[in-house]
Amino acid sequence: MTTCHGTIQGYSGQALIDAKHQIIVEGEVFGWGQDHHHLKPVVNGAQENIKAIGKGDDYFTGAILTADTAYHSGESIKKCEEEGIDAYIPDKDFQKRHPGLEVKKSSLASRRRKFRLEDFRYDETADAYECPIGKKLKRHTRSQRSPWGTVYQTYRADKGDCEVCTQREGCISKKGTKGKRKYLFIPIESESRNYSQAMGAKMDTERGRMIYPHRMKIIEPVFANIRTQKRLDRFTLRGKIKVNIQWLLYCMVHNIEKIVHFGPEFAVG
Repeated sequence: MTTCHGTIQGYSGQALIDAKHQIIVEGEVFGWGQDHHHLKPVVNGAQENIKAIGKGDDYFTGAILTADTAYHSGESIKKCEEEGIDAYIPDKDFQKRHPGLEVKKSSLASRRRKFRLEDFRYDETADAYECPIGKKLKRHTRSQRSPWGTVYQTYRADKGDCEVCTQREGCISKKGTKGKRKYLFIPIESESRNYSQAMGAKMDTERGRMIYPHRMKIIEPVFANIRTQKRLDRFTLRGKIKVNIQWLLYCMVHNIEKIVHFGPEFAVG
């Protein structure tokens, strides 16, 4: 799976944590590197677990859920709304909009040097874009739907044109081999309800900024406990079934430790 550390052979251990006692109410491993697909199946699994102990279908209605930026997608946000869950999942620009976060002036100046979409002229006859120095960006692929529900059409320049371009630094964001040519992603369609935009507005409220920081003290100690104290820093088996069993065993040991600490009389409320 593709991750921020490159392409690896492995699985991502997911867990949904109770805020009161840090009990893991659902756990599962996935072979997807990107987390925006993970929230929906984890919520479904938690609902099944809650029903198994005699709770009703509306148990999670009104519950607060926090997840980091990696889980932000139209699919995840829509799932939470359908289940009546009060979710707080920030978009990728959340920290930039935070009043307490200062952006370096040098960074802002660098961004202003970059070409924008309006600097590229669209040729309707050729269905291509022309860059500021006159090179063509042709349609590359069929339309693609982003995790946020927007459909994009991709256009790309010829690699040879970009390699010798004197305006390369003001056009291509990525450096090295990853920035071999210019790509334009043109939005052509979006869902009638923009779930990502609505969540962004929700996160910018006083309530959103108050609730979201609690995520770290709820979830991170659990993963730190499993990785550092329980020493599960890598899975030792192959195949989703075996790896999932290994992950759930460690989740169970974590929960047993919590029960020992808080006492056997506590239960999901």
